[in-house]
Amino acid sequence: QLQTAIGDNDITPVLQQMGSHVMECGPHVGAGAAVKLCNNLALAAQMIGICEALNLGDALGVDPNVLTQVLNSSTAACWSSRVNNPHPKVARQQMGDSLPAANNYRGGFGTQLMLKDLGLALQVAHERHVALPLTSTSKELYQLAHAQRRGAQDFGVVLQVLKGNQ
Repeated sequence: QLQTAIGDNDITPVLQQMGSHVMECGPHVGAGAAVKLCNNLALAAQMIGICEALNLGDALGVDPNVLTQVLNSSTAACWSSRVNNPHPKVARQQMGDSLPAANNYRGGFGTQLMLKDLGLALQVAHERHVALPLTSTSKELYQLAHAQRRGAQDFGVVLQVLKGNQ
């Protein structure tokens, strides 16, 4: 399902042919792009939080499937855990080989794309004097993944970066 954020409804009929969920984001040019950047910076931090929880759970001997069930039924429930879980064992159990983590992080939203969006978000935040400390830290982790030649892999690969796997 394609979800599109737009700032001008003149193209809404065209976008509705492409996907079922089209949202108007504001009257000014660039509103849709601004919303996309905000969504992706939140998603980056969310994925890193899930990766850290799963990494600590592994280190403590907790079954990642059990931990995911608890996360998904409690206050940590989110898209990164429920829909695109970054742990290979959980991904395989949830969806077989269709999730990126079950397929060596192939497919999904590439790390280089997340890195680009985080860079853009930090640039516009700097221009507007807005502090984004978690986004800065998130960008550093995705830069590390990119430096490890994981740029084309799904951004959930940060779990492997945290584990020290290269």
